[in-house]
Amino acid sequence: MCPDTPSMVRSQRGSAILIALFVIVIMALLAAAMGRFLVDSSEKHTVEVRGVRALMAAQSGLEIALYRLYPNGQWQGQQCAASTSLSFTDAGLIGCQAIVTCNKVSVSAAGATQTAYDFSSEGRCGDPETNSSPNPDFAVSRTLVAEAFDGVNP
Repeated sequence: MCPDTPSMVRSQRGSAILIALFVIVIMALLAAAMGRFLVDSSEKHTVEVRGVRALMAAQSGLEIALYRLYPNGQWQGQQCAASTSLSFTDAGLIGCQAIVTCNKVSVSAAGATQTAYDFSSEGRCGDPETNSSPNPDFAVSRTLVAEAFDGVNP
């Protein structure tokens, strides 16, 4: 009844393949983008966790150095070590270290001079030597500083 039907079928042949290919390419691009977002999110989470661990290592290093200078909370006249490296074996800080430096300085306050100690503690987690590998081990560091006096109020 319709004389145009065979020619219409003949002219539409192959259009479904083009649409299917277009959809497949778009879906593949979306899948690749989502995979990259997942990898980026995982790397950011790793850096954040290592950053917190490095901060805890630095804080632990400061606390150890202050305890060595003031054992049991009492000034005992100890000298501070110029630089100390601490490696941790506790479950939360395995693979982390703290490098603590101590400098003795003279401070003048209210006409009196007294001794102060400047502490700097750098906590490091991760191995910076493996950053060139395809799956890098992110090395993260955090630094804390503190100042202590020799038992006389400043």
